[in-house]
Amino acid sequence: MDEQPRLFDFTEKGEGAGAFIVADANRQAIGLLEQWRSWPGGALALVGPEGSGKSHLAKLWAGEAGALVLTGRITASGAREAFAARDGRLVLDNADRVQDDTTLMLVLDQARSEGGAVLLVGRASPAEWPAETPDLRSRFAALLTVGLGEPDEKLITELIRRLCRARFIEMKENVARYAVQHMERSFAAAHALVEEIDNLMTEGSQPVPYDIAAEALRRLERREPAGP
Repeated sequence: MDEQPRLFDFTEKGEGAGAFIVADANRQAIGLLEQWRSWPGGALALVGPEGSGKSHLAKLWAGEAGALVLTGRITASGAREAFAARDGRLVLDNADRVQDDTTLMLVLDQARSEGGAVLLVGRASPAEWPAETPDLRSRFAALLTVGLGEPDEKLITELIRRLCRARFIEMKENVARYAVQHMERSFAAAHALVEEIDNLMTEGSQPVPYDIAAEALRRLERREPAGP
């Protein structure tokens, strides 16, 4: 049997603001995405907190596997047509918010019986996703699931720099490391910090100075804690 081609090799060298950052927090997920032809029941749940890059990673997989990304309201007929058009390769983004048991059961049944590859993306574990029918709750609980962990220092440093670049702000690595050493190490905190830096920076392409990073950190500390 031919070895299945590896996906995402290019991401290790990606330098653009939109390039995916490969790190310990997502290596397991990438490994399972590379083995999409072997998913039990033809489905995998990819979960992680807001800002963790799960939708980005799902879109990369879709591009490599030739899958169609479905977002928003999904009907049973639309899902059936999409499944047929892409040989069963689908991404259901925000699957934890699709409150349509019939459509979700249809997609999972087709993936299992017809050899599909369906990637369901959500925040919490599928066992916590809303489902009215016992059959769907059971299917959710049985899904092969992989989570994106919270970032290590290397990942959060690079993430902050790339979020800055996406806003046309230059941040040197030493300043980013300084920020990481004085902040909560989470995806949400990284996004919030860059938002504060953007608010503080004046027009121009000069790198973010230490004093701006320090003030952004102080503002971040004064923010109200996020709700549940």
